[in-house]
Amino acid sequence: GLCPALQRKVDLFLNGTTEEYVEYLKQFNENPEVLNNAENIKKCSDRTLTKEDKAQATSLINKITASRTC
Repeated sequence: GLCPALQRKVDLFLNGTTEEYVEYLKQFNENPEVLNNAENIKKCSDRTLTKEDKAQATSLINKITASRTC
């Protein structure tokens, strides 16, 4: 499975707001350039990915998390 920090990051990236995602990342990296890039990537993914895309990605992550072999 995924470690809890990565699980939360992926969940916020796919299902959270840009603000929630960037705030979470601040726990691990306070570099303004990194946070700005993360914000831009999140905004781009929100514009580009459909609800179905996000649901499929979430389903995949859930399967990985549930698998004993991962």
